[in-house]
Amino acid sequence: MMLYAINTLTNSGKGAMGTKLALALIIALTVSLAVAQTSYANHEPPISGIVVGVETDDAGNLTRFAVSDSTGTVTTFTIFDGTEYGLENQAGDRWVSTQGEEPSESVRRLRDHRERFAPITVTFENETAFSVVEREEGKLEANLGYLFAVFAVTWALFFAYVLYMGRKQRVLQHEIAKLKGKTG
Repeated sequence: MMLYAINTLTNSGKGAMGTKLALALIIALTVSLAVAQTSYANHEPPISGIVVGVETDDAGNLTRFAVSDSTGTVTTFTIFDGTEYGLENQAGDRWVSTQGEEPSESVRRLRDHRERFAPITVTFENETAFSVVEREEGKLEANLGYLFAVFAVTWALFFAYVLYMGRKQRVLQHEIAKLKGKTG
């Protein structure tokens, strides 16, 4: 279908412009898909699930916690002073901080989430948590590349159709003029 659209663009009456437009669309689509694939290769996808374990040291500071996702896979995360939190309590009050600022509060909040079976989303790399937030509903970032690809293909097909119909209209006008010339 895409090849038909490109042929229509290049074979329409505008030749060079149609070829340039088709090439620009192909390059834009290729670049957008390459950028989307590259961005997903650099980071591990976040994990959403419920807290199933919270481990502290002798001083009561958080050292590790475990999350079980929807498939039942348990993943254990270590933390560091820069781990960011964005968690809500049962009343809906949001707490935003880092591990270094309030280490005892992070333990309390994670234990509260474990008791309530409240889902969280953890962004991590190499089993080290960088952010712990309330569960994110969808994976919008993962689908933006596909959304753009469909959008670009749809517009390419629309413009190919417009050029095709314009060419057909010119052919019909030419035939009408020829018929008028024979009868008049």
